[in-house]
Amino acid sequence: MNATRIALSIFSLLLPLSMETAWASDLVSGVESTIRSIPSGTGYAAHDLCTRTNVSGDDFASIRDAYVAPKVQPLPSYWVIANTPGSRVNVSALMTYSRIGVYRKGMGCTIVKNALDEFSLRLQPFKPVAVTAASNSNWPQGEGAVEGMWLSDSQKAVLDHHATTIFAETTTDPALKTNAVAFLVAKDGHLVYERYAANYNRSQPQLGWSMTKTLTALVAGRMEQDRLISLNAPVGLKQWQGTPKAVITWGQLLNMAPGLAWTEDYTGGAESDTTEMLYNQMDQARWAANHALTSIPGTMFNYSTGFSNIAMLGMREKLGGSHQSLHDYYQGKLFAPLGIRNGIIEPDASGTPVGGARGVLRPVDWLRLGQLVANYGIWNGERLLSQTYMNYFFAPSPASIEYGGSVWRHPSTAIPADMRARLPSDMVWFAGHMGQFMVIAPSRNLVVLRMGVAFDKALARNQVFATVADLLDQMH
Repeated sequence: MNATRIALSIFSLLLPLSMETAWASDLVSGVESTIRSIPSGTGYAAHDLCTRTNVSGDDFASIRDAYVAPKVQPLPSYWVIANTPGSRVNVSALMTYSRIGVYRKGMGCTIVKNALDEFSLRLQPFKPVAVTAASNSNWPQGEGAVEGMWLSDSQKAVLDHHATTIFAETTTDPALKTNAVAFLVAKDGHLVYERYAANYNRSQPQLGWSMTKTLTALVAGRMEQDRLISLNAPVGLKQWQGTPKAVITWGQLLNMAPGLAWTEDYTGGAESDTTEMLYNQMDQARWAANHALTSIPGTMFNYSTGFSNIAMLGMREKLGGSHQSLHDYYQGKLFAPLGIRNGIIEPDASGTPVGGARGVLRPVDWLRLGQLVANYGIWNGERLLSQTYMNYFFAPSPASIEYGGSVWRHPSTAIPADMRARLPSDMVWFAGHMGQFMVIAPSRNLVVLRMGVAFDKALARNQVFATVADLLDQMH
């Protein structure tokens, strides 16, 4: 008997004995889809609770009630949570399903299914990178305070007005709140605005969700600069050798157009490749790479968390195959030059960073990545990303004018038309689940970042782009 049948049997035993058989049968059938989503729900809850408490330093009870419970309804009615601070979070339901968020210092949290998987995970050798001492120089080189003097009075008034709106809530319903955590602005290479929600501060890394896809593309760009990969060359995954997938190039993969089948959503059901991969697969990238080739590579846009994970696996193989080598590479070659401290891309149980979803960096460090993009890959006079790569990064994918090299680009139908008309044509942005947005206007040297846990994601998005449009109106 599989786990779903066991759960259904337990549920049926909880029904009142006086309930008519037909009615009970309909009810059991009606909840079957919910039960099938429980592994993804417990996985989501375990991972979010583990990361936000052990990496970000949030309060466990507050995160459970405000951020996690509204997302995974009706799971909180019957979940059981065991939290061991600094170690693990185990979320189970109906005595059948369990997912464990395992915390390891320097790596963040990883989802496993059981204690045996956790034991194996903790045996993996790993050496965290040394954290350099903080510099007191101005951002982005150091940890200096906001330089508000670079704003005119009218520009500051615009940001104050929008920040007030962004951090305000228009509802008391937890499932509709926008839960802004951080709002930062860089102008002309200076940190000019920085605000956090109550009980948050600069030192806390925040989960970027799918902003990590663009981060993964920047890691790939660093490897391209080092001539370890080439955009027009095949990705070269070992498991693709001798198959039609062997022709898929790095450029096609990062354009989200490798031709592989994928269903991207977060419903938690069996139809969602994304939640199946993130919460039920221990070797996520290899599982994603096994998906069927359904179109000619480079011809069809298909946004996918799995494709960014495949990119991470491809880079791992290029560096020799160990999880340590890829960790050391992105920390030393990308993060260290930018001054990013304590930033991580959480790995799956195989050790491959979850490049589609699990980047956890301080907001000021996410902003540094945005500034690198605004600088066309140059940092402190050094070219970290080649001009060729940056041209590719900004250019529309052959499969979608709205997407570049794992970055969203103007014009996008996701932005209201009246607002879209006010935004510069070279604008690009990182976008992540639950309202993570970093908007970059290179021609105006402007980077605007909003992070949080938004249940009304459209409202959070529109607030950010309204801020950018109004601020640009004041930057003549």
